[in-house]
Amino acid sequence: MEFHIDCTQRNLTEIPPLPIPIDGRPVLRFSNNHLKDLPSNAKEIPGYNQLQALDVAANEITSLGIQQLPQRLQHLSIRFNNITDLGKKVVEFLSKHVAIHRFGNKWFADCDDKVLLEYTYSIINFKGKKDPEINNYLRERSERNRFSENPWSCFWETRFLISFMGKRESMKYIAPLDYQDFRGPCPDVCSCLLTYYPTEFIVDCSGEGLSEIPPLPTPKDRPTTLLFQNNNLCVLPNDSMPGYANVGRLFLANNRLTELDNLPRNISYLDIRNNRIAVINRKTLDIFEKRSKSSDLKLFLSGNPWACTCEEKDFLGFVKGGGPRIGDVTNITCGDTGNLLIETDESSVCPSGFVHYVTLTVSFMLMILTINLMIYFKQPLLIWFYEHGVCLSLAARRELDERKKFDAFLSFTHKDEDLIEEFVERLENGPQKFQLCFYLRDWLLGVSIPECISQSVKDSRRIIILMTNHFLKSTWGRLEFRLSLHATSQDRCKRLIVVLYPEVENFDDLDSELRTYMVLNTYLKRDDPNFWNKLIYAMPHSVQGEQP
Repeated sequence: MEFHIDCTQRNLTEIPPLPIPIDGRPVLRFSNNHLKDLPSNAKEIPGYNQLQALDVAANEITSLGIQQLPQRLQHLSIRFNNITDLGKKVVEFLSKHVAIHRFGNKWFADCDDKVLLEYTYSIINFKGKKDPEINNYLRERSERNRFSENPWSCFWETRFLISFMGKRESMKYIAPLDYQDFRGPCPDVCSCLLTYYPTEFIVDCSGEGLSEIPPLPTPKDRPTTLLFQNNNLCVLPNDSMPGYANVGRLFLANNRLTELDNLPRNISYLDIRNNRIAVINRKTLDIFEKRSKSSDLKLFLSGNPWACTCEEKDFLGFVKGGGPRIGDVTNITCGDTGNLLIETDESSVCPSGFVHYVTLTVSFMLMILTINLMIYFKQPLLIWFYEHGVCLSLAARRELDERKKFDAFLSFTHKDEDLIEEFVERLENGPQKFQLCFYLRDWLLGVSIPECISQSVKDSRRIIILMTNHFLKSTWGRLEFRLSLHATSQDRCKRLIVVLYPEVENFDDLDSELRTYMVLNTYLKRDDPNFWNKLIYAMPHSVQGEQP
């Protein structure tokens, strides 16, 4: 049987004297008042030291001493007060005798409280402890402690503990966020932490292998710090992502970013080291410049393959003039050369206008000169291409009279018969294997000479005139020349090839018609060093390198 004394919601600031029951278990309900301290000595207030259950939830209590606890206490509720710590003697007393309800307080306990380690609902404080110390403690005692059902206050100093608890057991630390006026739940794989000096809300999602930033809770009156390093992020979200627009400090080192768009509008700290960013667009650069003028912007940019080109000269100038706002300016390098960006001169990546125009002018002049040279040396070039089998579609000509019997009719006088041997050797027995026609071998006996000349001209695709002094003085030679000239005058391609020997000094022995032809048309000089190449090129061309 219990004897209940109900003093709830009466705006009381201290516990009054209490009746002492003759029989029954005395219980005092003193919640929702303005009590700042329990009685300094449990024995001074009548009936207080006999209490077996004490409920002082939702008051303003800031501390709890061993002398303030009733000796017979078995149940204590101190929920939603301002208690942050418990002394060793209090913990020893409570752990042995009392069931305690303590939700709603911002607890800080001490790892050195050995008796606390065996307490079923341990309230552990890692304030001031370093991560290795916390890590060792948890590894040694993780199986002997329960952490859930405690209203953990998520401070930056306890980030390791929060992460550990989130993986160890189903942790319910959303309540403190709601209690601090935050909107939205903390992402499942992240830890949400608070700092007060300075006031800051931290969402730690680092090292979780995430490829995108999840929706974030939004604090009421403080910026968000997002720790997202060592993930697989490729693209930043837009401002419509819940909580993203409130981010002021953004840690994105060691991700896979290739561009930097959609930065939060109030960004004051950005770490993008060791990503894959080569350029920063004009919009983002404007944000950097604007924020650096209106606030203390801090940037870390090294470890990216920055493009040191003329198109990125604005970024180059921003980095070189960044001063202390870029924390790793001495480590930022150009992606293509590996040179330090601050040591890269703009003149080396952006030539001056004068140099640009001079280069353009020289290039234009070289182009004009090249065109002129190609026009001037067109024939030698085509001859060389044809000789070496290069660009035959450009150098070779398609023949219009491929069905003719001979490739060339060789016209000469009987006094120059000794010249024929080299033509036969070069043209008929050479690589091209031309078929020649000449009177010593191919004219039929008994046929008139004019008829033979006419038929040979008709059956040949080319007529080669060996013009020597003997030829000029030969009646039959001049006749062959005239017949050949008349026969080829209507052809679309030039069939007549005149080979002029060195001993010929003038054309006085020719009549006016033939003399005019020699004056107005080109011919081959036998003493030309490139004679045979020119002659072969003037002969009928094979199609795609095939033999004629």
